[in-house]
Amino acid sequence: MADELRFQQELNETLSDSQKMQIRRTLNKTYFKTSYVYSFTSKWKLQAAAAAVVIMILAGGGVMFNYLQNSNPGNLALYEQYFETGNDIFTVRAGESILNNTIEEGMNAYNDKDYLQAIMLFNENSNNMAANLYAGFSFMKLSDFENAEYKFNEIIEDNNNLFIDQAEFNIALCYVATNNLEKAKQMLKVIVKEKTVYSEKAEKLLSNIQ
Repeated sequence: MADELRFQQELNETLSDSQKMQIRRTLNKTYFKTSYVYSFTSKWKLQAAAAAVVIMILAGGGVMFNYLQNSNPGNLALYEQYFETGNDIFTVRAGESILNNTIEEGMNAYNDKDYLQAIMLFNENSNNMAANLYAGFSFMKLSDFENAEYKFNEIIEDNNNLFIDQAEFNIALCYVATNNLEKAKQMLKVIVKEKTVYSEKAEKLLSNIQ
C-alpha cells in the first residue's frame, strides 16, 4: 500500500491533468475486467493488480504515450458534458412494478459510486430493462464503453420498454467518448428523427461533434 501511495504521488507530480484523467479511466477499466476473474472479497488485491498493470504500461515505454496521444480530449469533454443519468425520467418511467429490492440496492450502490457492486446487483436482474439501463450507466462511469454499449443494445433489442430512447442516446455518447464519430452521428440522426424527449439534446450534440 505504501508503494501504491508513492506511485500515485509520483503520477500527480509528473503527469498533466489530461494524462491523469486518462490513466484514471484505464485503471478503472482494468480493475473491472480483473474483477471477472478474482473474487470481490479481495478488493485490495484487485486494486493492487490494476495498479501493477498501469505501472507496467507506463514502464513499457510508449504504449500509454500512444494511447494519450491518440485520444481526443475535446470528445471526452463533450461526452462528459452530455452524460447524465436522467434520474427524474427514470423515476417516472420505472415505477414500482419493475423495481425490486436487488435493483434498489443496486441504485444505492450506484449513488454511493460503488459501480462494481452496482453492476453485480443489476446483473442479477438482466431481464429487467431498468436494471440494464443502470448497469450501462455504471459501465460508463468506469469508462468501459464496450460493455455499456452491450447493455444498452439489450434494451433496444427488447423493443418493448420505456428506456429505448435513453439507451440510444447513451450509445451515441459511448461512440463520442471512443472517437467513433461516424457511428455517433448516425445514431444521433436517428434520435432526432424519432422526435423523442432526447431529440433536442441529440440535435445539439450532433452540431457540436467535429
